[in-house]
Amino acid sequence: MNTFVQNIYLTKKETLKCISCNKRIALGQAFVAETENHKGTCFACSPFSKLAFLKSGSAALTRRSKKHSSYCGVLFAWNRRRKRFERKGQYVEKAAIAAAQAECSADEEKRALKNERAAVAREVQDKIYIEEFSKAIRAFYPNCPKNRELAIAKHACEKHSGRVGRTAKAKEFDKSMIDLAVEAHIRHKETNYDSQFGRGKTKRAIRSDVKQDITYILRKWAE
Repeated sequence: MNTFVQNIYLTKKETLKCISCNKRIALGQAFVAETENHKGTCFACSPFSKLAFLKSGSAALTRRSKKHSSYCGVLFAWNRRRKRFERKGQYVEKAAIAAAQAECSADEEKRALKNERAAVAREVQDKIYIEEFSKAIRAFYPNCPKNRELAIAKHACEKHSGRVGRTAKAKEFDKSMIDLAVEAHIRHKETNYDSQFGRGKTKRAIRSDVKQDITYILRKWAE
């Protein structure tokens, strides 16, 4: 068995069952998803595990190899920090990977230019989103200190951070998401929360200690 496939599931916590043999997929075993909702087969039952494995990394190569392959099995790994499955690659026919690589080589410069332009556009859109998020913070918390709303928005909406500002509900400027972003900022910047660690207290106890202060400041900023 491929070493990569063996190792990536060492941290998986969820209990899953193979849809073929119905046996529990134990800690450390490989899991090949045949659909995007993570249902699939264990490594032993999967017909896809005998195919060539293509790691994630190139969207064009992934998309094109899937197009050229008669079969495709997706490999997911559990991310402990983000508490979600993340795509790690796919099993496709070896010939499909070769065909996809040839296509990618043929239009590499064209795709690079397109990706560069798209990256610039995303950067502009991200700046607009952060500005709009900061305006939403100011609307809900009009007495927030001057320019603090922008600092909160930049932190909460940082790319690839997994923070509240990157969630779908936050992008709709849902008040509960705005509240969470502001509360997190107050916890770290307006209380002694961070300095209490390393003194024998649990995280839950420390959060409980500063909860009243956070509530008071939230109300003050919202007045």
